[in-house]
Amino acid sequence: MQSGNDLPSDRRAEYFGQCAVMMLNALRQENDADPFSEVTSVDLSAETEPGHEGIYDQALSNALAAIVAAEWPGKEANGEGRVHFARRLLKVIAEEIRPDPATGLCVIPDRDADVRSRWEKENRAPEGFWDTRIDVALLTDALNVSGLARHGSGTGRLQHRHVHALLALDHHPALRTLLAAQSDRDDERAQGEDARSAGQARALLELIGDEEAKRRADSAENPNEYDPRHNPDGHDFEECPVCGYETFCVQGLDMWGRVGFGQCVVCSYRRSPRVADQEGFGEHLAWLMGND
Repeated sequence: MQSGNDLPSDRRAEYFGQCAVMMLNALRQENDADPFSEVTSVDLSAETEPGHEGIYDQALSNALAAIVAAEWPGKEANGEGRVHFARRLLKVIAEEIRPDPATGLCVIPDRDADVRSRWEKENRAPEGFWDTRIDVALLTDALNVSGLARHGSGTGRLQHRHVHALLALDHHPALRTLLAAQSDRDDERAQGEDARSAGQARALLELIGDEEAKRRADSAENPNEYDPRHNPDGHDFEECPVCGYETFCVQGLDMWGRVGFGQCVVCSYRRSPRVADQEGFGEHLAWLMGND
């Protein structure tokens, strides 16, 4: 891994996105709470796996280094080329931007406001939406809090407001990786769940044997069968990719209308909407290439 000032900003942005997604998911896992709620007193350490303080610090350090390097080139590192720690980078920002007296935030205006596409201008977000709002005081407090756990001095009580302040940094054009990182993580999770479902289905088939599987297939009734009056959105059975029987109950189709998601009534294999979208996209691309 590169060290010092050699790490390019796009890699810093990538590391930020990967770590920030973990913190966002920590909020989502917290009793299914709204990750963008105004609750500020939750102790994440009671709900998530140990080590999230280090993940938070890594996300913050990479984000601040990328932002400072983009806004004030050279000030992200010392005279020897070593990137400053997050605490020092926050001081650089506070020195370069006078905090808003009303909110205490250091605001970096959206530098892309004049070069956005016509669609973006016509359907633009509220004024100032893409400005980067940096809460130096709150992020410094987060470093103090996370340091307790990292240095063995306490549990570390990162709160919603600390995570929100971290995620707000993604508005800066040097970052903007959170959505892509979340999508990649969701895709990976969906593929993992699909593999587990297929494995469980194969184990079930081995347990019940071929004769019982065939009996189930022969007697299977489609609970979601198409009916022009009672269920116009229903679908006929499709072939299950695991057991091979035409007993896969389709509950819906991917966004291109090519691959169904649902569950097999014989082996119980389940395909999620996200996996259906992934497979449907592949089939759609193949169709486009074949008709080019």
